[in-house]
Amino acid sequence: MTEATEQQSVIAVRTALAQRGVSGQVRRLDDSARTAVEAAQALGIEVGQIASSLIFLADGDPVLVIASGRQLPEQ
Repeated sequence: MTEATEQQSVIAVRTALAQRGVSGQVRRLDDSARTAVEAAQALGIEVGQIASSLIFLADGDPVLVIASGRQLPEQ
């Protein structure tokens, strides 16, 4: 992903949140954070403050799960 594409992604997320009245800060990390633990370490916060998102297919339909970084969804 190019830097321009990454910037567009951040703008898209901020816009979507604002349109839904959700406040908060979107931060792009300089290094990869593939897990909630890595993200928490990079930000200097507890892993429970991280929201992990996973997308599954259920009967062919996408389902988005957003969970605390401490939790792993059951199948």
